[in-house]
Amino acid sequence: MGWGSLSVERIAERSGVHKTTIYRRWGSADKVALEALLERGSEGIPIPDTGDATLDLIALGRSIAVSISEPIGRSVAAAAIGAADTSSMREIADAFWSKRFEQAGSIVARAVERDQLPTGTASNRVIEGVAAPVWFRVMVSRLPVTDIWLSEIVDSVLGAARMPQRSDAEDS
Repeated sequence: MGWGSLSVERIAERSGVHKTTIYRRWGSADKVALEALLERGSEGIPIPDTGDATLDLIALGRSIAVSISEPIGRSVAAAAIGAADTSSMREIADAFWSKRFEQAGSIVARAVERDQLPTGTASNRVIEGVAAPVWFRVMVSRLPVTDIWLSEIVDSVLGAARMPQRSDAEDS
């Protein structure tokens, strides 16, 4: 069952409450989905704070791999990816990813405060640099995500983040 079959009626039926309860609390099936995605994202992938950027990013990568390997995590991941099918679901997916990047960005902010990364480090690039290979490895190639592999990814990402920044003109 995909986003297209999501409705307040189905949600009410599955949850055992009247549909007016769903409308009163959330207003739409899309808003129920958004809250469920945000809740799952927050619970399923905690943001580590070990005091070290490398260890935090390895722990984050490990949590992402575990979360999207589990049945419910894989369903949430597939839903978040498939959300581009409609504009309202695209908005939900955008809100989900924005919140996740904001939360995970705290790893980079703390690393900057501890002088482990330079001021101005783009947190989204660091988080994407770690998360994207994990997603690919779990969802596409289905290879194991080991701590050694994660260490190599994190070392590469942090090395790139520590390099002098190029201007936007050089980025194209």
